[in-house]
Amino acid sequence: MADAKEEKKAKEGTSYVVSSVDRAIEILLTLAERPETGVTELAEATGNTKSLTFRLLHTLERRGMVRKDPDRRSYTLGYRALLLGDQSRRQSRLVSTAEPILSNLSAATRENALLLVREDLHSICIAMHASPEPLRIFAAVGRLGPLHAGGGPKVLLAWAPCEVRDKVISGALETYTDMSISDAETLEARLASIREAGHAISVGELDPNIFSIAAPVRDHTGAVIAALGVNGPNARLDDRVQESITSAVLFNAEKLSRMLGWHGDSTISGG
Repeated sequence: MADAKEEKKAKEGTSYVVSSVDRAIEILLTLAERPETGVTELAEATGNTKSLTFRLLHTLERRGMVRKDPDRRSYTLGYRALLLGDQSRRQSRLVSTAEPILSNLSAATRENALLLVREDLHSICIAMHASPEPLRIFAAVGRLGPLHAGGGPKVLLAWAPCEVRDKVISGALETYTDMSISDAETLEARLASIREAGHAISVGELDPNIFSIAAPVRDHTGAVIAALGVNGPNARLDDRVQESITSAVLFNAEKLSRMLGWHGDSTISGG
């Protein structure tokens, strides 16, 4: 019965989708990840015909959302897309409130400071402040990731609703390195330990050379709405650095939570 209701709800939801708008947005998202892409590659990446892709690009170009390089015959996001991104940041209280926190955290740890949220069964980086070190890990705002691997993603999964955790745990757990968790029992135990400790530490789960440490960010109701974290190269991580970064992440995650209206017990002690 429940499956039938979910199927009916899904069908009702798709009936309101305007396919041309949906396809245009897919092109914009693809260009955000793969700039300077040509019509053929965009058509293949989005599953559209070349003819439809060209018409969508022409429309987006007229509105300033994409730019065409006539010499390379490729496309990038246009300047009006910058306006949307800038206004999105300004209009998001979470992002605007987190900006000084991210700056302070990056300065204190000298590593990338990131803010992640959950989007369905994925994690997504919505804000970041890059490490001041010349050797730093590449990170990009808007990048999608899994929920079962990495410090920030596992924080989001640990405090996600039960139905979300069940879907991820019972699904295919993709492995990225030898350190990735690939079985449900181990993942479930790890999530429980993260909730008990109040933070997550990941070393080499998404990339063998990268570590990440993250803690939950709560809103005024106490619900976990984001993960604040730090990532950097394993070469700079030792016990002393790990302890220092963990303390900084916990302190700043609690500070951000309180700025968002949370008044609960200290997250530094776990929970």
